Amino acid sequence: MFKTLRSRLLLSYVLVVIVALLVVAVAIIAIGVQPGVRYVPALQRLDTISRASRNELVRLRAAGADRDTILQILADTAVENNTRILIAEADTARILYDSHPNQSWQDLTLDFTELPRRLLPSTDPNTIAGRFPAPDGSRWLLYSRAISSSGFGPQVVIYAVPEPTPFAFFRELSLGSVFVRAGGIALLLSALLAYWISRSVARPLQKMANAAESIAQGEYNQQLPLEGPEEVQRVAASFNSMSQQVEAAHQAQRDFVANVSHDLKTPITSIRGWSQALLDGTAVTAEAQQQAAAVIHDESERMERMVAQLLDLARIESGQLVLNLELVDLGKLLTAVHRSLTIRAAENRIHLTLNVASNLPLIRGDADRLTQIFTNLADNALEHTPADGRIDIAARPYGEKAVEVLVQDTGKGISPEELSRIFERFYQVDKSRVRENGRHGSGLGLAIVRELVLLHHGVIQAQSKVGQGSLFIVRLPVDDQPEPSTILQRET
Repeated sequence: MFKTLRSRLLLSYVLVVIVALLVVAVAIIAIGVQPGVRYVPALQRLDTISRASRNELVRLRAAGADRDTILQILADTAVENNTRILIAEADTARILYDSHPNQSWQDLTLDFTELPRRLLPSTDPNTIAGRFPAPDGSRWLLYSRAISSSGFGPQVVIYAVPEPTPFAFFRELSLGSVFVRAGGIALLLSALLAYWISRSVARPLQKMANAAESIAQGEYNQQLPLEGPEEVQRVAASFNSMSQQVEAAHQAQRDFVANVSHDLKTPITSIRGWSQALLDGTAVTAEAQQQAAAVIHDESERMERMVAQLLDLARIESGQLVLNLELVDLGKLLTAVHRSLTIRAAENRIHLTLNVASNLPLIRGDADRLTQIFTNLADNALEHTPADGRIDIAARPYGEKAVEVLVQDTGKGISPEELSRIFERFYQVDKSRVRENGRHGSGLGLAIVRELVLLHHGVIQAQSKVGQGSLFIVRLPVDDQPEPSTILQRET
């Protein structure tokens, strides 16, 4: 019970209303126990009765009614208004008449405590009100109005009611029933409001929970509508982004399994076939044996490169790859990379150039890993550039605290859809995995390049147009604490 968000919101609203009602009830009770407050309704009622009774007495007196008739009228008035009417001597306050049939106060002296005049509903200075403790222990409120010359002369008419208790005060004003009705309405409205709010919050969260369960079951293409409060919409937007990333990661995992399986199966099959030929004696000639040994050697080197790349990625992701930072002359490093690829470029009839600015500053980095970055980029350009093509490598300062290296080729280019994925692990633009030059690709080279650039606090960008070639831009800080403006700026 109360495990769902909706039930908890409903309970919280109900509890808030109940607490608010309790606070109001305590405040009302605190006010009601004040004598100056709870006496006012009773004094107003006595004032109303005394006004009507005074007018009636004046009329009877003018009509010449006798004392017994007047006393009977007073007795009837007392019964009708549930009030006690007394007649007392004005000077001694001795009671001469009591309308109450039982426990009569006749012949008692009214020893009462006069109430403050601010509580009296009448401004007549002859009006008197007070508290009177009866012989039986009860307490009464007394109220008297002057009847002027047509009254009882030296006698006064006094109207009395029991002193109202706090509960009687609330009952007389019907505060209890009003409070209960108001509380019921408040509880009902709070329940409706809580239901509406909980529905607007819980429904998108329930959809989110269902979508999360679907993802757990392998259905990764889950997208949530942006509805509900702003915070819920932000969570939904984050969930949608997460879902897309999970789907992309799952797709990358499938590609990884498929690619690794294919890339390992092919060399293993070749090695097993040619080694079997050697074992069976099928390759008996020196030429056949040389061919078998060459295939086994090439395929084992290919597997070694793939394993090394996988180990590099694993070390980078686990944080175990530590850079050996030192001051590096990027010009000399790029010259060595250019020299190492010149023969291969010439064999493929590709014009490979290098242009290093004379004012290129030294940078702080790992020389071996930087060589790996630019060798992979240049090697990737060689693999995708046809014969009689061109590859240009350039290095220049970028701002005041960074350098920029560009590797541009005249290959077939990359489509915009594929360009956004080229740095993903095992993603290959050429789905056949066999390039035009006959070499096999694993789809790990650019992923490793990106990770190594990030380890150097740099960024890498790729620009390409189909049929016109590709451009890779690497920006690296001069030291290992770069200013963001020198690295994160994007060209329009």
